[in-house]
Amino acid sequence: MRALRWLVLLPASAAAFYLAIAITIAIHYLVEQHLCPAADFNQGICSNRTLGVILELIQHVGAALTVMVVAGVAVIVAPSHRRLVLWAALCLVLLLAAWFGYAGTAGSLFVAALAGGALAAAVILRLLRARVPLP
Repeated sequence: MRALRWLVLLPASAAAFYLAIAITIAIHYLVEQHLCPAADFNQGICSNRTLGVILELIQHVGAALTVMVVAGVAVIVAPSHRRLVLWAALCLVLLLAAWFGYAGTAGSLFVAALAGGALAAAVILRLLRARVPLP
């Protein structure tokens, strides 16, 4: 069983990563399509300033939650060495966030992901120190 959990670690973390991003994109799309006033909706893009702030907030919260979900899934799936797995998962997902932020010129999304990673690390390490039973 331990070997199977080690084998599933990377695919489960990748699935969590893509699922969290897909949910963020879906929420962004639904909010933009359904809440944007008709006068401000041009060629599929909402130009409403107030809704633009809400959409930016959705993107940044989604980036932070993506890092948290990947770290959580990695720690839950790992059969042992959970602290090491936590730091490896955070390094990998933050490296991806940095690359996405650089490629898309969205440095603020990287900062949001970094904040989410710091929060996830603090909470997960506290749970591991308290020896809370994980599956």
